[in-house]
Amino acid sequence: MEQELFGIASTVLGKKEWQELEKRADLVGTDQLLNEILEKRLWSNAEIAWVLKLMVFYYGKKDNLLKKMPVERLFLNMVDVLRTYFLIIDNEDPELDDNVRAYISSKLADSTWGINQRTRGYLEKI
Repeated sequence: MEQELFGIASTVLGKKEWQELEKRADLVGTDQLLNEILEKRLWSNAEIAWVLKLMVFYYGKKDNLLKKMPVERLFLNMVDVLRTYFLIIDNEDPELDDNVRAYISSKLADSTWGINQRTRGYLEKI
């Protein structure tokens, strides 16, 4: 039975498996849990969401170590994340709340910087 919070059905983040991952991360540490997940061939939805959340945290930090990352590797990482989302959207075709759809649309529009004609023209002039 799905739990509800304020009348809203819980997502992967509210489910038992997610809570167990959070407890495990507190117990063994984030790096150890990440290594355990990476060793698996098939990941659960909660594990996929947990790794994506971790990636958002690390890429959002912009720390000095990540700034040393080769640009090609960074692009490959982002392409792999985009492929994952493409498969989810393509296969599941989920019904999304208008607020979630607006947020996703806004973030995707922001992330097209550098590939749309206007910004490509700007970058070619630099």
